[in-house]
Amino acid sequence: METNFLKRLELQGFKSFAQKTTLEFSHPIIAIVGPNGSGKSNIVDAFRWILGEREAKQLRGDRLESLIFAGTSKKPPAGLARVSFYFSNRNNLFKEGGSEITLTRKIDRSGFSQFFLNNSEVRLKDILLILARAKLGTRGLTIIGQGESDIFIKSGPQERKEMIEEILGLKEFCLKKNQAQHQLTNSQINLDKAKAALEELTPHLRFLKKQKKRWDKRQEIEEELKILENQFFAFHQFQIKKSLGEISVPLKKLDAEVSKKTAEIKHLETQLEEVKKTEGDQKSFEEIRSKINELLNRRSFLEKTLGKLEAQKEMEKFKASPEIKRNYPTPINFSTLEFSTTLKSLISDLKQILNWQDLEKIKNTLKQWLEKLEKIFIGEEITEFKENKPILQSQDNFIEQKYQKTVAALKALEEELKDRKIEEEKIISHQRSFSQKFRNLVEILEEKKNELQTLERERQKMVFEKEKLNLKLKELEHQFETLGRSQEEFSRLETPYEENKEMDWSTAEKHILKLRGELAAIGEINQDLIKEADESEARYEVLKRQISDLEKASQDLKTMIKDLERKITVEFQEAFHLINEKFNQYFQLMFGGGKAKLKMRSQKTELRVIEENNPAEKAAAGEITKTEAKEEADSTMGIEIELSLPKHKNFGLDVLSGGEKSLVSIAAIFALIAVSPPPFLVLDEIDAALDETNARRFADLIKDFSGKTQFILITHNRATMEVAGILYGVTLDKDGGSKILSLKLKEAVTQK
Repeated sequence: METNFLKRLELQGFKSFAQKTTLEFSHPIIAIVGPNGSGKSNIVDAFRWILGEREAKQLRGDRLESLIFAGTSKKPPAGLARVSFYFSNRNNLFKEGGSEITLTRKIDRSGFSQFFLNNSEVRLKDILLILARAKLGTRGLTIIGQGESDIFIKSGPQERKEMIEEILGLKEFCLKKNQAQHQLTNSQINLDKAKAALEELTPHLRFLKKQKKRWDKRQEIEEELKILENQFFAFHQFQIKKSLGEISVPLKKLDAEVSKKTAEIKHLETQLEEVKKTEGDQKSFEEIRSKINELLNRRSFLEKTLGKLEAQKEMEKFKASPEIKRNYPTPINFSTLEFSTTLKSLISDLKQILNWQDLEKIKNTLKQWLEKLEKIFIGEEITEFKENKPILQSQDNFIEQKYQKTVAALKALEEELKDRKIEEEKIISHQRSFSQKFRNLVEILEEKKNELQTLERERQKMVFEKEKLNLKLKELEHQFETLGRSQEEFSRLETPYEENKEMDWSTAEKHILKLRGELAAIGEINQDLIKEADESEARYEVLKRQISDLEKASQDLKTMIKDLERKITVEFQEAFHLINEKFNQYFQLMFGGGKAKLKMRSQKTELRVIEENNPAEKAAAGEITKTEAKEEADSTMGIEIELSLPKHKNFGLDVLSGGEKSLVSIAAIFALIAVSPPPFLVLDEIDAALDETNARRFADLIKDFSGKTQFILITHNRATMEVAGILYGVTLDKDGGSKILSLKLKEAVTQK
């Protein structure tokens, strides 16, 4: 392979190069040196621009017009900028033919840009495809600008993958694939348009053909149609009006019944309101019930008291007996005994009251005890208790008096209780009578309402039927007018009902629609009918052929895309193993040891590089075949890097120093060009971050690879300059433009 692929570069009016400037590249290693600001990097920008760069920011400008020499105080601005490459094509990297290929790009002050290949104007997309075939591009590793020595490290996984594809010469196929996908999209759009046009044309063409056949039947159809329409609409009009007449009488009758039933319901509702007013007072009833309960409790108390008094009377008789007097000469204070018994009973009841929840029951019990205690402490008993006198001699009279009082009180209470119960019975009887009367009225009212609902439903049904008939009549009239007939004509329609009632009107209606459609179709045809039909049929055939061609083209494009995807994936996989070996080799060279590895990452799975000499790893991860690589092509995201520096564990790229990142990127670059050497590389001060030892290693690698790849180096490093065969110096001229000085070194590198 010829090393000197790029023979020379010509600049005119480009950035700081105002005059026509030629750089001869007759040696595989060219070094360009010069002070900062002299215009060295403008040469790198010229490489980017002519290789197809379209973004001004990638060319260190705000717009593409800024590429034109702006002028100085001593030199006027240029009208255009031009950059030309002269390539040797002895190895047929360019398929355009000829031993020398000239590529030129121009831009004027209006922003109009042109490409020329061998002095023939070409499109940018054609140039990009040609350059991709020669493994050249603007965004990969062909050109590494100033400050981008670590470009392979800081690039994303997908960008790294694209760099590798460019170096491997796969970008041509990627561009072809993208173009094929774009063409497929356009073909699909055109196919959809053609199908839509065909679908739109088909019914119209069918319509025209039918019109041709019906042209001679116009008068016959019109006459037949008019007779049939008159019969159809007259019959249905008569039928609807007849039904309306039949439904009017029962509807009026139902209206009257509904009004009558509504009045009855209103009268019953008035009666019900009057009955409600006679409802007894529930509060009075509850007060009577409360008083009765109170009297019952009082009666219970008096009955208990009466029982005790009877017992005391018996006791007095017992105490008065000679035997008691003989055995108990000392009098016994029975009042104290009775008080003690009463107190114990009170304590027992109070303990029970604590557990009661019924407030009314508690109140009644406490009221009973209050009355009992009042009698004990306020009555005659308490007086004798306080005096603590023996009462054996007068006790008989006292108990008897108390007994009589209790009997009298009990009798009075019974009378009052009887009166209260009579009042209660009256209220209950009244409530029972009210409830029965109220319930009877409610039942009658509900029955009447149900009858009204039944009538309303029947009436609503008839109203609905009447509305349906009126709508049918309106719709019939509307149909008649839609056919081009007048409302007056519709009103004058007459036909004997009996003569037409046996007619199959469903079939007649279909026939009317058919005749009307034929008549309408014939009415739209003019004298140019035959010509229009022939033209439409010819267009129909053209569209059918176009659709067939587009479908075939789409299928061919899909096949092409699949083939390109397969080729890209397979070739990438085949080269990737070798790139990894070289990457590890040059990494160890630059760092004096350690390990480095590239890994392909996928959305679905991680496609790992499997060493061919490691059966255990193959068995664990599964060997990646060409078919599997094809299936994973679309889901592959990009390339990631795993590193292990000497005497260090694995760690991420973020912790590397700037110099270490540069060394890793340099190792990756030389690994790539070792597997697939590009025609040339432009490296702008990528050795700036290297120390003396690594700079010497870098220079030695340049020297070793110069037999396969041509290097254009922007550098300040002595070790790099020493391996160059030609040294160009860039300086500023007196007029403010950049000027080139050249030096051909005596110890030129021998081409391999």
